[in-house]
Amino acid sequence: MSPTDTGSDRTITQAVEAMELVHSADLSPDGTLVAWSSSRIERDTERRGLRLSEVAKGSAASVPAPSAAPASVPAPPAALVSTAVEFGDSDHTPLFSPDGSRLAFLSQDGPVTRIVLVRPADAPDFVFEVLVDPKAPDRSVFGRPAWSPDGRRIAYAATRRTRVPGAPYRITRVIGWADGLGLVDDATADIFVLDLDTGTHTRLTDDEWVNSQPTWLPPSGTGEDEAVPPSSWRIAYRAGLGPDQWQQGVAAVRSVAADGTDATPVEHLRALDIFSVGALADGRIAVTSSGAKPHSVGQLWTLRAVDGEAADPAPWQSTDRAAGLDLDLNGDVLGDIAVPFMDPDTRLLLHDGDAVLRVQVEDRLEVHRVALDGEPKADPVLAGTGCFYPLAVAGQRLLYGHGTLTGPPDLWLRDLDTGDDVRVTDTASHNRSCIVPCTVTTFRVPIGSGATVQAKLLRPAHAVGALPTVLLIHGGPRSAYGEAYVTDAHVLCGAGFGVLMVNPRGSRGYGTDFADAIIGDWGNKDFHDLMAAVDLAVDEGWADPDRLGVSGLSYGGYMSSWIVGHTDRFKAAVIENPVTNFWSMYGTSDVGLSFLPAVLDALPQTDFERYRRLSPITTAHTCTTPTLLIQGEADHRCPPEQSKQFYSVLRRAGCVAELLMLPDASHEGAISGPVPSRRAQNAALLDWMVRHVQGRDQARRGGADD
Repeated sequence: MSPTDTGSDRTITQAVEAMELVHSADLSPDGTLVAWSSSRIERDTERRGLRLSEVAKGSAASVPAPSAAPASVPAPPAALVSTAVEFGDSDHTPLFSPDGSRLAFLSQDGPVTRIVLVRPADAPDFVFEVLVDPKAPDRSVFGRPAWSPDGRRIAYAATRRTRVPGAPYRITRVIGWADGLGLVDDATADIFVLDLDTGTHTRLTDDEWVNSQPTWLPPSGTGEDEAVPPSSWRIAYRAGLGPDQWQQGVAAVRSVAADGTDATPVEHLRALDIFSVGALADGRIAVTSSGAKPHSVGQLWTLRAVDGEAADPAPWQSTDRAAGLDLDLNGDVLGDIAVPFMDPDTRLLLHDGDAVLRVQVEDRLEVHRVALDGEPKADPVLAGTGCFYPLAVAGQRLLYGHGTLTGPPDLWLRDLDTGDDVRVTDTASHNRSCIVPCTVTTFRVPIGSGATVQAKLLRPAHAVGALPTVLLIHGGPRSAYGEAYVTDAHVLCGAGFGVLMVNPRGSRGYGTDFADAIIGDWGNKDFHDLMAAVDLAVDEGWADPDRLGVSGLSYGGYMSSWIVGHTDRFKAAVIENPVTNFWSMYGTSDVGLSFLPAVLDALPQTDFERYRRLSPITTAHTCTTPTLLIQGEADHRCPPEQSKQFYSVLRRAGCVAELLMLPDASHEGAISGPVPSRRAQNAALLDWMVRHVQGRDQARRGGADD
């Protein structure tokens, strides 16, 4: 069999494109309907279609829970019968009204995303209502909308680009470009409220921030089941990327009158790493952090007005609801497929006085309930093999996604009273035909002084002996590889490679000290841990020492660049959107001014030598490893100049090197960007490793002009 042949008429990369992936989902208030969107690649386009699945009350009792033993179930239970909600080519992000009679969803038409309404009871003869403001038909919805508790209004964030394409433009804000958004002045978002009775769209904010995550906030001190007049509601939201903010991660929690009578926003909190915002029924606001910044984990606070009302300008009092719980909320176990909820997810689920959040534990994600009142307390809801993603909660039912390293997530419903599960979707049955079977070995790598790091090895099923092996390095570095599907690993495994995935010091999920261990010292302890894992794989007879490759994206690209400048043990490297030059990245990356001083523990103005010493560009001229760089042209996190510099130095030094540019692709463009970019990355990674790792006669040096 050819290393790029699945045994059918499809190549490995074509088979990957044939996969079906769950994109987004919601649960009706009575827990009996699930609306969900799935995506498939069709030619050069990702199509997203919406479906409705009905769940009968009490239907969960006979279904085995995936958290109990997903691998032990010989044949997964059948998914629920579903009805297609056919509207556009890209329909996603469903959201039931509070009484369940209507379903809102987002539909993307070219550059514009709009809200569409439908009544589930009309199935299958749906009538669609597109919610367009006639005064601004090109306004594009940004993120998840929010129904008012009475179901008569919808709050949403939206952008509207007014700049003439191709015309000169001037930048006055500190951070002019942001990854995934592009020019920030084109992506500023404001908060609007649509009155469904009158059809009126009311603009609540008009500033130069990126405002998002609207949530309906009642007056402070509102009692349970207390009626709130429409004029008393406010919209709380997250405001980021302010024009004078030089720290990309700084954001504010603000609120504004929902009826538009007072357009003055009130700021309740401004801090680094504000991630998600949710209003509580008593007028408090719940806030989480992502845990992405040094010296921290994901956290949860509540904010409440102090001796005043929601509109008072004084900062609110915050209470740490995770104090002493030793939990890393939100978490970041990396996959590389276009399933948004696999990334850190801003939805903040509230249920019976608790926040329902995901928690990272080593290489997996669990779901816990964290109390919002009384003493800090947390209880696990979902735990076990794999990653669990909480998506919606209604009554005593929790809708969640569950996936592993060997399979993308499917949807399940958990009965919170009985602990029983019912399967909602079964994309796994289809996707099995798209994946070459692999085995996974999880093991610990000794790194000295009794310490270990966690690693996983993927190998083709039934493979024996030492295989050509690729060391795949995760990004971050404050993240981890684990029980989340990684396409790159499966593409390589399907071609006969072993794939080694390691969580070296600096990774997330193993405590703050472990994650902080490489601050100011990239390329030292992490390099040692990665090489120790390769050594162990060789010593165990898993990996062929003469056929090794290395690859990674972002921080993984940094480490791959660092590795090829410090050892020649690898036959090939594929380096994606890397950091190669810290001192030039400081002024060109959207996070350069804040992220680099935090992770290097120094400013270039005061410790330029550290920036120089820790930059892979410093030793790039010594590299002899055939190296392919893959770079998104629209990457504002690790800008294209980082790859271009490294490529130029490699070629001048006579190293075999090529540079693949991906048009319109952001930092994660090869994962969720334009389909041609995803396809090109998959094919190029596989081709380079097959040629230079599996091919024994490839030249180690290539021609370069003197």
